[in-house]
Amino acid sequence: MRSYSLILLLIAILLLFIGCAHDTDRQKDKQKAAFKRSLEENTYQCRKSIEAAELSNVKSKILWVSGLSEPTAAMQSDESFIQEKEKSEIEMLYKIIDFCQNMYRSTITLFINTEYGDQFKKHLHAKYSNLNDLNDGKIAYGAYNRQEAELSQQLIRDLQFLDERYRSQAMQQRALEAPADFQRSSNFLPPIFTQYLLFELIAGALLIL
Repeated sequence: MRSYSLILLLIAILLLFIGCAHDTDRQKDKQKAAFKRSLEENTYQCRKSIEAAELSNVKSKILWVSGLSEPTAAMQSDESFIQEKEKSEIEMLYKIIDFCQNMYRSTITLFINTEYGDQFKKHLHAKYSNLNDLNDGKIAYGAYNRQEAELSQQLIRDLQFLDERYRSQAMQQRALEAPADFQRSSNFLPPIFTQYLLFELIAGALLIL
């Protein structure tokens, strides 16, 4: 009788294990779907703000205003400096950058953690600095575009570095945890999940902003 009860107990534990695993997978799928929807909405709102702005004088001179992820040869070699008639449009660019990047940073902080969001804050300051140099007449449009392309690539590298670091930490933590420990932080998704960040977000709008 005791043996029979033990078998039933083992079966119950196994079913609980399977149920917890399935619940965890469903929760992760829901989080991924919600994250992707948020990024897509961010991208839509960002592009909409660019399209709605009156940027006729600088549209062909700045890669992300033109909707490009990489500057053309002409954009990279443009030696012209900002003109007075373009000043108001440059001021609008500050607002667009702030609007778009704050959206992305909020989404990423909510679904992953604050350190990833902090990379966007750092990136935002770098973009402001580059735009300041253009607006102050320190650099020409060509230098601005080359720097913008490098800033986007640097952000990708910074996010990949965080991803690899957290993946390594997660592997070390799993090696120390008991097999039955299913507790996960509610504010930190698995590092591999940031592939959504790199391939959905950056491929969508970040490279043009």
